[in-house]
Amino acid sequence: MQVICSWCRGEGRVGFVGEKAPLGDRRETHSICLEHLQAVQAGWTACQRDTGLSGVSVDMAKAHPSRIRRAVRSVMRLCVGLRGLARKTRG
Repeated sequence: MQVICSWCRGEGRVGFVGEKAPLGDRRETHSICLEHLQAVQAGWTACQRDTGLSGVSVDMAKAHPSRIRRAVRSVMRLCVGLRGLARKTRG
């Protein structure tokens, strides 16, 4: 399979990252190239500085998976509830 950077493809570039098994399969799968990975990490670091969350890291999700799952479920319930409320108010 050909590994393509989704970000590069969105910019109109080829974005070929490499290949992975099964090598005979010519379909594409998506990933992120080193250039865009560094840009995303820099943006994340800047966001942490701007919001005062410098102690928060991606590794926290690995350290506290149950808390992360609980937070995600809460946000999903909120979104579903708001969507239902919006439908009711529209008629």
